[in-house]
Amino acid sequence: MTRRIFLDSSVIIAGTVSTLGSAHAVIRMGEIGLFTIVVSTTVLNECQDNIQRKIPKSMPYFVDIFLSIQPEILPDPSPEESLIWEAVIERKDAPILAAAVKGKVDRLLSWNTKHFTPEVGKAAGIIIQTPGDFMQEARKIFTAGL
Repeated sequence: MTRRIFLDSSVIIAGTVSTLGSAHAVIRMGEIGLFTIVVSTTVLNECQDNIQRKIPKSMPYFVDIFLSIQPEILPDPSPEESLIWEAVIERKDAPILAAAVKGKVDRLLSWNTKHFTPEVGKAAGIIIQTPGDFMQEARKIFTAGL
C-alpha cells in the first residue's frame, strides 16, 4: 500500500516557487509515485489564493504541478470535526489537521513549525515534519536500501 503524505499550503507554495528546495523534492517524489500526495480543499484554495495574490506569475507552474502529481483532494472536515482539534492547534489550522486525521494519512508536512509541532502530531497520531526533515529521513531509507 502506498504511503499517504498530506502537504499543507506552505509546502506546495514553496515547491512551486523554488525548484531547489526540499518542498519541491517532496512534490517530485510524489509525482513519480513513491507515495500519494494528499491535500484538502482548504489547502488547494489557500494555494490558489496566495499564489494568485502574491506571486501570480507562478500560477501556471502551480497548475502544472497539480496536474502532474494528481493529488488526492480530501473534502474539508465539518466544523464539528475541526473543533475537536482546537484544543491542540490554532483555530485556523484545525481544519487542516482534522482533514489529515480524517484522511488517515501517514504524515503531514508543513513549514509552519510554530503550530504544526511534534506534540500536535502525537496528539493526532500523525508524524508531523518539515519537508527538510522528511527528506533527511528518506535519504537514510534510500541509502540503506541501495
